[in-house]
Amino acid sequence: MTFKKIDVYTFIKPEISKLRHIGVENPNLDCRLLLTKTLEKRETLYNHQNINISQNEIKKFKNFIKQRLSGKPVSRIINRRSFWKKEFQLNEATLDPRSDSETLIETVIEHFPDKFQILKILDLGSGSGCLGLSLLGEFPCSEVSFFEKSKKSLEINKKNAQNFGLLDRSKYVNSDWEVRNWDKKLMIIENNMKFDIVISNPPYIPTDEIKTLKKEVKEHDPFIALNGGLDGLKAYKCILSKVRSIIKPDGKIFVEIGKGQEKLVTSIAKDHGLLAKEYVKDLSSITRVIMFLVK
Repeated sequence: MTFKKIDVYTFIKPEISKLRHIGVENPNLDCRLLLTKTLEKRETLYNHQNINISQNEIKKFKNFIKQRLSGKPVSRIINRRSFWKKEFQLNEATLDPRSDSETLIETVIEHFPDKFQILKILDLGSGSGCLGLSLLGEFPCSEVSFFEKSKKSLEINKKNAQNFGLLDRSKYVNSDWEVRNWDKKLMIIENNMKFDIVISNPPYIPTDEIKTLKKEVKEHDPFIALNGGLDGLKAYKCILSKVRSIIKPDGKIFVEIGKGQEKLVTSIAKDHGLLAKEYVKDLSSITRVIMFLVK
């Protein structure tokens, strides 16, 4: 087998131009990530590095670029996404983690500054586990229960927990918050031990708006992880109506919301005995997280 020796930037430069031409925001990074996957390297390649690449690997890389040119996100091509301090495996059932969701992690940490507290945490609609596992990494004495409707999501969540050495502090609950009395069923599973923290990034996009989203989202994120029902609030109505029965009296609830939903979500929470204590903006100055207390 013959190999071509070349530096990374010289090799990927023509592909960068193709991606830039169709409006890809970070064409250099995308190419480097795809080349890293092609060569099965553990660390992301940089422009200045030299590589040895075979003809078969060149074909594989070109195929990855073709997929990217068609609108498929890099994270879906390589089935991985960096979030917080870790790189998470993904599958077709999981939402692609966004950096906006790191706002929730930051907010929890601000409210619980003692990293060695023993906390019982519930991650509602856990997907890849990016939120709950990130918190387990920050709180080494705590445990997280991952509540998820999709068995395929729970499978990848477990893989991520195993990869990070967090499986022993993780618990998995395959259930659905649309099922009647889901809260009571959860408490049976948890031996009536309530939670210190409840976190959730539920689906919050109104059904009719999904078709207007970027191609990368509407065609590659699972519909179930985007669809918030007619008004985008269906999940909040299910979660916030029951959360009082599963959280400790001094517990805290952290939910991610969509743009402009803060008043509506706050109203739902108020109707069910919850007090909105803090609104937190993301890096785009959009209110992204609300922290609730039990009244």
